[in-house]
Amino acid sequence: MILAVDDVCPENLKYWKYVEEIHDEYPNLKIIAFVIANFKYEQNVSNSEIFRDWYNEFKEWAEVGVHGYDHLSPPEQERTDAEYFVKKSLEILSPFLPEKFIYRPPGHQRTVKTEQILKKLGFSGIAYQEKLKYFKGGGDFFINSHCCDRNFNPVKNWRNFLKQI
Repeated sequence: MILAVDDVCPENLKYWKYVEEIHDEYPNLKIIAFVIANFKYEQNVSNSEIFRDWYNEFKEWAEVGVHGYDHLSPPEQERTDAEYFVKKSLEILSPFLPEKFIYRPPGHQRTVKTEQILKKLGFSGIAYQEKLKYFKGGGDFFINSHCCDRNFNPVKNWRNFLKQI
């Protein structure tokens, strides 16, 4: 099973303590941190010492995925220049991505062009809702969570869910 943690950006890394606790209790749980490359055009993660320190501390057990560029409205995949934003995200996040990396559209928004764009740019798959689809076949169920408290399903609430399965 995979725990997908959305909205990872420097300002939300304070919530990572909950992910670390979950990993300590469930060390075989795969954790993907979907990172916003340049949150609200204010936090380019490649320039963030906080993010680099986080990455170096947790890269052995937490994988980085792409969660878009700016996380503004309208969602990036609904914009006419969606491919531009995916490319910009890759430019920023490429030093932190695993060999096979995936994309999680902000707001679960995707269009008929999204998968075409991702395949063209070398992505291995796309995550949406509670599914992870690999382009070469297969898929996984994952628990969708958010890094921060401002959403209905913050990661700190998933410990109870995991105890039930």
